[in-house]
Amino acid sequence: MGCTRSLRERATFEVNIKRSRFIGNCARVRDEENARAFVKEISVAFPDASHSCWAYRVSAIGREVANYSDAGEPHGSAGMPILGAIDHLGLTDVTVVVTRYFGGVKLGVRGLIDAYGNTALETLKKAGIVDYCRGFELKFRLGYSQWNDFTRLLSEGKDYATVSVDYAGDVSAVIVVLEENWPRVTGFLDERRIGYEKGSEMEMPFPTGD
Repeated sequence: MGCTRSLRERATFEVNIKRSRFIGNCARVRDEENARAFVKEISVAFPDASHSCWAYRVSAIGREVANYSDAGEPHGSAGMPILGAIDHLGLTDVTVVVTRYFGGVKLGVRGLIDAYGNTALETLKKAGIVDYCRGFELKFRLGYSQWNDFTRLLSEGKDYATVSVDYAGDVSAVIVVLEENWPRVTGFLDERRIGYEKGSEMEMPFPTGD
């Protein structure tokens, strides 16, 4: 089914460089429309900023789309370094906006490249990097000792991702299992004659393993 590497959550990171204030904001987005909406949201939140530079990379059918803006900074000094931070981490479906409040000291093109690129990189790292993988929903109910065996023999974040677990009475679990892990997980249940229900296809975050 394949996986895409993206962000676990939104994040904000701020740093002062030679009196200029750089504020990074990032988010996972679904398409270009969402990406542009996030850029607008952050730009509106800092209406008095000197610059609101941005970049995004989103997946489309059969291709990826990337765009960026220097927003008045010298050409190539802001938007491209932000996109470079996204690509350095191998991410997609991501938008980053780096807001600058000019502090009176010019950084030069090289300084701006470093400032925007590093701010974007730290913002992305703060958001958490995960792999979003598509798998099938699996619902089952078992006893506590069987659940302990399940969690001991099968690894969350590797063999499956947890959607919900209810400990009232017996353990009722809803998990997402990648297609390649389906025989391993269902084999555990079959051996113990535990009934289960295969649900719809879903997307869940898994640790990157890096």
